[in-house]
Amino acid sequence: MFLDPRAALIFGANAALLYLTLMVDSALAGSSLYLFLAGPMVVLPALYLRHKSYFICTLCSGLWLDAALPSAFGLFTLSFLFGGALIFNVRVRFRADKNFHPVLLAHVLNALFIILLVLSEGRGQLGADVFWLQVLTTLLLSHLVLLFVAPWFFDLQRVLFELCHLDNEPDNYPMR
Repeated sequence: MFLDPRAALIFGANAALLYLTLMVDSALAGSSLYLFLAGPMVVLPALYLRHKSYFICTLCSGLWLDAALPSAFGLFTLSFLFGGALIFNVRVRFRADKNFHPVLLAHVLNALFIILLVLSEGRGQLGADVFWLQVLTTLLLSHLVLLFVAPWFFDLQRVLFELCHLDNEPDNYPMR
């Protein structure tokens, strides 16, 4: 099969996470607090899917995020593909069936995506103290919320696999 059906479920879960994050962001906009939760969107496709399905799922998720957020077009698509490719190449080292490694990877990727966003979009404000206060606040709030959201999100994806009677084990592992 060209596309693993789990890729469609993961993409749907990514779209739901993005939608919920944007709803929370619009509710918090009056207080100048923002969430950025892109890290979990890349982790399970890279850990669970074969390369073709991973590539299509991550590409679609990156394009979806590029269309939704005010950033340079292609920033998240390329960063999702590169971040996921790094995880994909060393995925035998991580336990995808538990939440510890995926949550840790989600935190690392989320911090890298925030740094990439700051460097690409905030070049004119790098000298302003208020800018760095906003970046630090966004980073801390995002990672605090990610402590609770990432395990829920990964468990949601695994439950969707089970509900749809799909394989709940990662592909291409040396031992099963």
